[in-house]
Amino acid sequence: MDFRSLHLEDKAAVNEVLLPLGRNDSALGFANLYSLTEKYGTQICLEDGTLFVRQLERAPGAVAYYPPLGTQDIARDVRKLMDEARAEGHEPCLVGLSPEERERLTADLPGAFEFSSDRNFADYLYLTDTIAAYEGPGLAKKRRETNKFFQLYGREASFEPIVLDGMDELRAYQQVWFETSRRRGTDEHPLELEHRKILLDMDHFRELDLEGILLRIGDTVEGYAYGSVLPGGAFDVMVLKGNLDYRFVWRALLRELARFCVGKATYLNLEEDLGLPGLRENKMSYQPCALMEKFQGRLL
Repeated sequence: MDFRSLHLEDKAAVNEVLLPLGRNDSALGFANLYSLTEKYGTQICLEDGTLFVRQLERAPGAVAYYPPLGTQDIARDVRKLMDEARAEGHEPCLVGLSPEERERLTADLPGAFEFSSDRNFADYLYLTDTIAAYEGPGLAKKRRETNKFFQLYGREASFEPIVLDGMDELRAYQQVWFETSRRRGTDEHPLELEHRKILLDMDHFRELDLEGILLRIGDTVEGYAYGSVLPGGAFDVMVLKGNLDYRFVWRALLRELARFCVGKATYLNLEEDLGLPGLRENKMSYQPCALMEKFQGRLL
């Protein structure tokens, strides 16, 4: 199998496989696959209409393989992947398995894998209309805090769609956000990886089919959020950044992004929490309508 780095020029061929699958897994949108290539060491192999994805930097001590995408025979192609990995001297594991894929492999390859829920990579799904209004008693606090944001800053605050002509301004704000986060003591390596990923997104905003909003306070950009529509139709919220000197800025940004997405997507996908306790608590506080469970499998 000829695994190689993922390139922007692969978009059409990759989407030819991903779009018919109709999945709302944030990892299976081309924009995320491409922009997280450095972080996870993502490589692809396209063979006979099947997309194979592996990540060299995701699983400690192992090479992570997604289940074959677009395959007509998942058991056959998983065996092929595992044989390839062992031939190259890799310790392989499967990641990003849907419940249906896990069940299929359990039936077709009995005793071959030990499966476990990969809770750290479960995606959080929310109804766009609910977030756009912070509707219901469970979101009453978010509603009050967003109202407070507009009470404090409403005369100067404005939200607008991100346009390509304003990308230099957005890059400048991202640089300020990065430097501010570094001064606050955020872990350097993950911070730099994320910063480079965001700048890559901004360099290819149109090609990656990204869209979103920015926040101005007066004439100055003080926050932004963007993402892309996934093959299943949910809007993947890839990045949301705001100046924390403005109280409740994240609440306001998320609500306004949801309003931007009304009519585009029934669901918002706020991606995974990576097992970070504070991030998990925050995402749960927005009352997800579903957690998209994923599984991993290790060879026995």
